[in-house]
Amino acid sequence: MKITRAAALYWGTVLLCGYGAFTYGRWAVLELLVRTRTWPSEWFSFDAYGYVASMSVAQEVVFWIAVILAVAALVMLLRRSKWSAFAYGGFFMVSLVDWLMLVGNPFIGMGMNGYLGVTVNVIALSAVVMITVLGVLGTPPPRRS
Repeated sequence: MKITRAAALYWGTVLLCGYGAFTYGRWAVLELLVRTRTWPSEWFSFDAYGYVASMSVAQEVVFWIAVILAVAALVMLLRRSKWSAFAYGGFFMVSLVDWLMLVGNPFIGMGMNGYLGVTVNVIALSAVVMITVLGVLGTPPPRRS
């Protein structure tokens, strides 16, 4: 089985963009579990209830916009839409605002994990733009015969 350059670029980009959707999806699940009072706090040393309580309304709005844009960008990418570059660009900008709003939050450390996420998202955004320019998006995947 031979993998084409376009397929390798496409699936690599899907994996990179999936990182943002997975990360924000994981935090969204945490938030929903805390809001429904079903977070198993005795299992973890992380104070999820304190963390969610420390968030302002503006932070919540920015966070949920980032969640929606991350999922939308991944779905658009899986459907090979050229609009996925705009959706992922929007997610990237909103996720940066979300990340910067967390500076000084006592419940979460602003260590290397945040920089790793930003780096992966920059690479993912570059990859989405690259495969859009190369014409990989907007064309249906090749059929096997």
